Amino acid sequence: MNDTELDRLLDSWDAPVPPPSLRAGLHARFPRPEPQRFTRPLRWTLIIAVASATLAIGMEQSGNNPWDFRLVRTVNRLYEDFMNMLESWRARSLVARIRQSEPRVYVDGLRVGPLEYGPATRIDVQVPGEGVYSIISFPGLTGWVEAGHIHGNVIEFQAGSKQVRIECNQPIVDSDRPIFAMRRRP
Repeated sequence: MNDTELDRLLDSWDAPVPPPSLRAGLHARFPRPEPQRFTRPLRWTLIIAVASATLAIGMEQSGNNPWDFRLVRTVNRLYEDFMNMLESWRARSLVARIRQSEPRVYVDGLRVGPLEYGPATRIDVQVPGEGVYSIISFPGLTGWVEAGHIHGNVIEFQAGSKQVRIECNQPIVDSDRPIFAMRRRP
């Protein structure tokens, strides 16, 4: 008998339907699932978590914080410095993309002179009747206020009573980012 003949024979064969008692008998032979209970390690984990939370609340209410020692402060400062370095790198990268995208500056819809690039991540914009405004994308610096947003290939911000729009010929950000501005000179 070859494969083709075997296939024809199997196709023509009708297997009998198994009786319902077969299914019930198989189910009876398998062990029933036991309800899930806390295992001993999970219980200890729960007890330790509750005790830690209670201790933390008690220490906060007493005003003494034994965790506030030199190592924790050093790790905190290193983390803040790393985050500032990362944000500074992102801002420098953004300024480099703006420089390479042939930006055109419009104040209240009228085209004005080109951008001037200050030190590090600062961009200066000459706003007629208002003076020079510097913009950055780096948050948290003293004296800088959020004045607008960057979206796609457009930077828009408010400079005094004027609306400034900087259009670039290629996208400079993937998602909206705030712009911070400061008036430099009248």
